[in-house]
Amino acid sequence: MQYIKMQFHAIYSFIRRSFSESAEYSFPYAFYIGLVGAIGFPLYYYLWTYVFPQPYENFSLRLLGSLLFLGIAFIPIWPAALRPYSHLYWFITMTYSLPFFFIYMLLMNKGNIVWAMSTMAGLSLLILITYNWILTITMFFIGSLFALLVYTLTINKIELSNYLIQLPIYLFLVSAGSIFNYKSIRLKQEKLKVLASVGAEICHELRTPLMTIQNNVYGLNTNLPKLIHAYELAKSHNLVTDQIRPDIFKVLAHSVEQIEKETIHSNTVIDIFLMNLSKSKVDTEQFKRIWMADVIKEAIHRYPYDSDRERRTIKMDLTKDFEFFGSDILMMHVVFNLIKNALAFTKDAKGATIEITLSKDAKANHVFFKDNGKGIPLQDRFLIFENFYSSSNQSRGSGTGIGLAFCKRVLISFNAQIKCYSELGKYTEFVLSFPKQLKKDGI
Repeated sequence: MQYIKMQFHAIYSFIRRSFSESAEYSFPYAFYIGLVGAIGFPLYYYLWTYVFPQPYENFSLRLLGSLLFLGIAFIPIWPAALRPYSHLYWFITMTYSLPFFFIYMLLMNKGNIVWAMSTMAGLSLLILITYNWILTITMFFIGSLFALLVYTLTINKIELSNYLIQLPIYLFLVSAGSIFNYKSIRLKQEKLKVLASVGAEICHELRTPLMTIQNNVYGLNTNLPKLIHAYELAKSHNLVTDQIRPDIFKVLAHSVEQIEKETIHSNTVIDIFLMNLSKSKVDTEQFKRIWMADVIKEAIHRYPYDSDRERRTIKMDLTKDFEFFGSDILMMHVVFNLIKNALAFTKDAKGATIEITLSKDAKANHVFFKDNGKGIPLQDRFLIFENFYSSSNQSRGSGTGIGLAFCKRVLISFNAQIKCYSELGKYTEFVLSFPKQLKKDGI
C-alpha cells in the first residue's frame, strides 16, 4: 500500500509540475490568447447561428467561455491575492474551452462536418497552447469525459456512432501532435545547451587574460605611486619638458583603482554567467545579517557610470532601513543589475529619474526600484527572469539575458521575491520583498 501511495504521489507531482510549467509558458502570451478566445466565442455563435446555421448552438456556454478567456487576458494585472490561483484558473479555462466545449458541441451536432473540423482546430490549439504532451492528453481525457457526461444528462436519445468513428482521429491528433511538439521543444533545449557550453568555454578562456591583468595591476599599484611622485618632483623643479595635461594626469592617478575594479567586476560577471549555466545553488554558508541601506549606498558609489548625468538620475530614500539575511556582495550585484537596466530604459527619457526606496509593512520589507523610462512590453514581463532572455524593448540591444535571472536566484536564496510592474511609455518598477523574520546570526 505504501508503494502504491508513493507511486501515486510521484505521478501527481509530475502532472502538477507539468501543469505549472505549461501555464508559465503560456502566460507571456496570455493577453493575446485571452483576446482571441474572448472574441472568438461570440463571433462564431453569430456565424453558426445566422450566417451558416447549425443544428445546435448554446449562447450560455459560449458566454462562459468568453468570460473565462477574458480573465486569461487580464492575468498580468490580477491582484497579488489572486495570483497563486492563476495556474488553476488557466487549467480550468483551457480544459473547458477547448476539449470540453468542442466535443460537447460535436456530440450535440451529431458529429457533422463543421463541428468535426472545429474540434480538430480546437484540439490543435490545445496542443500549441499547453506545450506539454502529458498535460495535453490529461486535459483531453478530462474534457472529453465531462463532455460525454453532460451530453448524456442533457439529451434523451444518445447517439455516439459519429463521435466514435471520429474518436481515433482525435486520439491520433492529440497523441502524435503532442509528442512531435515535445520533440521540437527538446530540440530547442539541446541547441540552448550547445550555446551554453560554448559560452562557458569562452568564460573559462577569459579567466587567463583577466588573471594577467590582475597581476599587472598589482605591480602597477606598487610602483605607479612612486612614478607619479617622481613626476611631480621633476615638474616642481622644471625638469619636465613634455608635461602631462592635468585632467589626464588625474585620470592616470586613479587608473589602477579603476582597472582593478573592472577586473573584479568582469570576474563576477563570469561567475554569474557560469552559475546560471550550471544552475548551481547559491552558496548560503557565508550568509549573515546585513543592513540594506549600507549595501545600496555602496553599490551606488561603486557602480561604473558612463557620465555624471547617469549618476544624478538616481534618487534615494533609505530612511526605512531594514536588515536581511544574505550576502552583501550578491545583493550589491543585484543592485548593479537593476541600475544597469534602469539606466538603459531611461537613456532617451527627458528628466530621467531612478528612484530607490526602502519600505516596510506588516508582512515584509521592500526595496523599490522605479524609473520613468520607456517601460517593458506585456509579452516580455513574464520572461525577463528567464535565462538568456533579453527584452526586445531594451535600447542597448546587447543584453545577455542573465542579469535578471541571476537577481531572481539570489533573492530566492535570501528567501525573498522580485516582481516587475510596468506601463509602456510611463514607468518600470521592480519590487524586492524580504521576510521580516530573520535567521539568528547565520544559524
